[in-house]
Amino acid sequence: MTTTTTNRFATREDWLVQAVAELRPVFSALNHPLPDNIRVACGFPSSNARAAHRRAIGEHWSDKASADQHHEILISPVVDDPIKVLGTLVHELAHAATDGDGHKGRFPALVKALSLEGKPTATVEGEKFKAEYQPLLEDLGVYPHAALNAGRKIKTQSTRMLKAACPHCGYTVRLTAKWAAIGLPLCPTDNEPLSL
Repeated sequence: MTTTTTNRFATREDWLVQAVAELRPVFSALNHPLPDNIRVACGFPSSNARAAHRRAIGEHWSDKASADQHHEILISPVVDDPIKVLGTLVHELAHAATDGDGHKGRFPALVKALSLEGKPTATVEGEKFKAEYQPLLEDLGVYPHAALNAGRKIKTQSTRMLKAACPHCGYTVRLTAKWAAIGLPLCPTDNEPLSL
């Protein structure tokens, strides 16, 4: 597979919009024309954006969910491989072309006809897809994006909870230092003050 080296577009959204324009004839030839009212952007899908084991890398929102009746497609910024971006885009465009079917109905046959492989819920770009769409990728040039490492662990400050226990029965609660300074609660069993 030849890698693309030309920088035809300044932004990833320009690249994605042009890809949609060049994919329209492909969908029309399969008797599933794309709606005119499609917007596409690089952005996090609404769910599982950070879960590496089941990360959503694309999402389609029906025009029925949009205030101005546009199909909204998001391609995750964790993806920067042009073939994967294009495969994700084709999958999401298939949702727009079969709006309302989800991963059933007309959708499975359409993604198969578009040369995507695998389960309808998690299609992949096989060798046939790569060979068929390589000319389109060469025409589009470099996908102007570098992957975002959204799975990186970011240490967050946790609340330091103190353990307070009843000296008689062992009843235990956790509370912040702020509330411990105001006064420790009483044990509901022994009616004795808890101790830290």
